[in-house]
Amino acid sequence: MVSPDVNTIFLPITVESIQEAHFARGYAGFVAAVGYLSMRFLFSSSKVQTGTVVLYIAIVMIFSKIFSFIYDGYTTMAVATFFIGIAYAIGLYVVQKARKNELDYNL
Repeated sequence: MVSPDVNTIFLPITVESIQEAHFARGYAGFVAAVGYLSMRFLFSSSKVQTGTVVLYIAIVMIFSKIFSFIYDGYTTMAVATFFIGIAYAIGLYVVQKARKNELDYNL
């Protein structure tokens, strides 16, 4: 995800074009986020809400997209998906905070 060479033993795809490189880095961000969250679930005793999990995945995918811009350059589709991802993460954050304020803890 953060190295210049996209073709590694960890990704089961071969990258030959810029569009495939952008896809591969996004996929790597998803794998890294899911791996982190799996470790967090295994070794944590606290309950994590589903919205928080999805927000973490979106943030790590946005982070991997930044490295994709650094190493692979810009394409119209990559920039569009980057801004859609940011809008999605902001929307998730706003909904998460609004929902947290509506929860009744006196059950």
